[in-house]
Amino acid sequence: MAAPDQIQSNVEESIKGAEEACAEDPASGECVAAWDEVEELSAAASHARDKQKVSDPLETYCKDNPETDECRTYDN
Repeated sequence: MAAPDQIQSNVEESIKGAEEACAEDPASGECVAAWDEVEELSAAASHARDKQKVSDPLETYCKDNPETDECRTYDN
């Protein structure tokens, strides 16, 4: 998945494209499709930001350093 910053720049580009597509006929199918794309990209950006917030710093550390004492797991 793309980084939230990259997705956000894609959202901004798609907004400009939607505005251009809707300049002549706001009820056209092209206009509706352009705004649907904006909505989908906005949702993807939101989900990517939420995923970053949930990230646990210890999990990130353990992915890079699984051999450390803090990251050891034991089976019972």
